[in-house]
Amino acid sequence: MSVVELVLTDTRVWARGSATHWDTAPSIALGSNGFDLVVGEPLARGNQVSSAVQFVDADRIALAPRLPTAAEGLSAVFATVLQTMRVAVPAERILVVCPTEWGPRRRGLVQSALRQFAADMVFQDLAFRIVESDAATSHCRRIAVFEFGQLATTASIVLRDYRGTILESCEHEPNLAPTELSPATLGPFFDSLLAGQPVDLVQVFGPVDPIRFEILRTVVHQGCGPTVEVRSCTGPDLLRHTVYEAESPLNPVAPTLPAAEWMQPLRARAAAMKPPNPWRPYYIAGGAVAVVIAVAVAAVVLLTGSKQDTPTAAILPTTLLASPPPASTLPTPTTTESTPTTETFGRLQFTTPAGWRLAPGTDPAKTRVDLVPEDGARLRITVVQTPITPGTGYEQVAAKLESLKSQRPPGVITDLQRDQVFGGRSGIAYQEHPTDGSIVRWHVLVEYSFQVSVGCQYLSDNWAMLSGTCERFASSVRVLP
Repeated sequence: MSVVELVLTDTRVWARGSATHWDTAPSIALGSNGFDLVVGEPLARGNQVSSAVQFVDADRIALAPRLPTAAEGLSAVFATVLQTMRVAVPAERILVVCPTEWGPRRRGLVQSALRQFAADMVFQDLAFRIVESDAATSHCRRIAVFEFGQLATTASIVLRDYRGTILESCEHEPNLAPTELSPATLGPFFDSLLAGQPVDLVQVFGPVDPIRFEILRTVVHQGCGPTVEVRSCTGPDLLRHTVYEAESPLNPVAPTLPAAEWMQPLRARAAAMKPPNPWRPYYIAGGAVAVVIAVAVAAVVLLTGSKQDTPTAAILPTTLLASPPPASTLPTPTTTESTPTTETFGRLQFTTPAGWRLAPGTDPAKTRVDLVPEDGARLRITVVQTPITPGTGYEQVAAKLESLKSQRPPGVITDLQRDQVFGGRSGIAYQEHPTDGSIVRWHVLVEYSFQVSVGCQYLSDNWAMLSGTCERFASSVRVLP
């Protein structure tokens, strides 16, 4: 079974699955027999055609003589979309991106119409998806989003801060069509939306011609200043990001956190970090002796009732608080320093600092990436990308971190600090103190439905050697739309 994303508006529906995508007008018309519903006819004046999305809150849609219900109209649209995309039903999940002003009644009707096509459904406000789809919003705190329909206009204020992406307010004007935009009609509406506070960016979605777009830009500059950018967004833009696989939950779940490297077998870690050694057979023999001694010591510890805890990683391998690998001895320093390079791992993109490189054994298929200095210094930068449910904010992430912190021994994890700026972005910060005596400063960001954890690991007196490099690295980290 597959995961499908649907973006619904009253003039267009965009859909994307794991292998196909399609868009059409969400229109319905009566077939030649006067009963069957035909989907996708142009929404033009004079045609006996109606938008199933526009009349989602109506009891009946005026297509005489049948007068279908809104649920029947939506079911016909969804059936046509999935059939055209060749998606087997029921799908695993359908993620519905719907107009921001929709309340529980409209969403409930869409859910009823979709129930026969999907085992699970999740809804997301269109304003959230518009903000998440544009990389220009990553450094913006207050964003205005305009959604233009066929006959109405919706505008929202979206905040991005340490709590995540939050809908501050939403204004809906049912009688303001895009063709009627003017300074006189749009100005008061925009002023009411701002509530006396300017925005950092304005995004526009919907059928707005160039003339009306310039009118909107003029109104924005009058209300917020000439430096505020006005950007347009299209339906395909909203689907240009990774579709969740079937095993990736779309329901609100606790974010998965970086797993500890010390869970790997010691010999596997050593093999990944160092080239083959001709003295290896002798080391193995010596290691065997050490293992015998270690087993004897462990037996004594167990028999004497030692209360020393085993690492939490061994107990909670998938819900562990971000735990770094111990700083290890690195290869012999090279004579030339590498230049910064841009790397992409999945949705994550970053710049490797000059004089640093990817750690040996880095797997592009993994969500965790380690970087180490080429000069052999005992420092490390770690970055982990984890997909989370759309709409998950910093409060949910912080709550899970607090819960996991309580499962670790006292003093290993410091108190969480919210709204901490690092690398030019606000997020959650905390420190971890592994048993090897090193310190890891973790900085957690939430962007585009991804949790990104950046860890800066150093020995106790070496933060000055790493701070600037790690912060510059953090500022380069991007989650691609």
